[in-house]
Amino acid sequence: MKKISLTFLALCMSLLTLAQSSGDLENQFYFRFGYSLPSTSFLGNDEAEFWDYFTRNGATFELGSIFMLNKAALSDGLRLGINVDYAEFSYHQLSEIDAADEFAVYILKVASKIGPTLSFSPAPRLVFDVFVKARIPWVGGIGLATIDELEEVFLAPPGIGVATGINIRYSILMLGFEFNTDNMKYESRDYPGEYFGNISDGSDKTPMPSFSFTLGLSF
Repeated sequence: MKKISLTFLALCMSLLTLAQSSGDLENQFYFRFGYSLPSTSFLGNDEAEFWDYFTRNGATFELGSIFMLNKAALSDGLRLGINVDYAEFSYHQLSEIDAADEFAVYILKVASKIGPTLSFSPAPRLVFDVFVKARIPWVGGIGLATIDELEEVFLAPPGIGVATGINIRYSILMLGFEFNTDNMKYESRDYPGEYFGNISDGSDKTPMPSFSFTLGLSF
């Protein structure tokens, strides 16, 4: 998190230096979808050898808005705002490589996000948004399966996490790059009191950091 915060501050300082005159910015509503890649610390396991045996894949879809605070102008072309993701639907899958029983882990989550954004417009129709948001997963589910047969299901109540990243908007097109992290407590549906937990330290909460690349439309 320290590295992420320092990177965010560096980007902010760069935008303050480079800002050019382009006036106020308009509020935006957007939808986007894309690829989501679990990090090598997913499930709490950061041992490289572990990930040699599993593939990592995922997808995400988001609906959100950026509300510009034009009255709080920092300089020409540089504006603060509030970025709200009303709903984020994410899916991740870990599949064991070259295993006879084809063991797999499936993860589904529904979340919302909110936080400040710093938007910079160096030219007409081109805007960069740098943001840090609180991420609130409302519900999550984990399925353990072998040969496509579901063996056990874990469910989690709301949790908390952080999302940080950057958008690149040109006209109505929007590209997004984001790092997400959260910890949720997944309890077995069939065996109450049994938790999926953290693979590394055995704690009840499961960390699920991931990177996403999205493409969408912003109006």
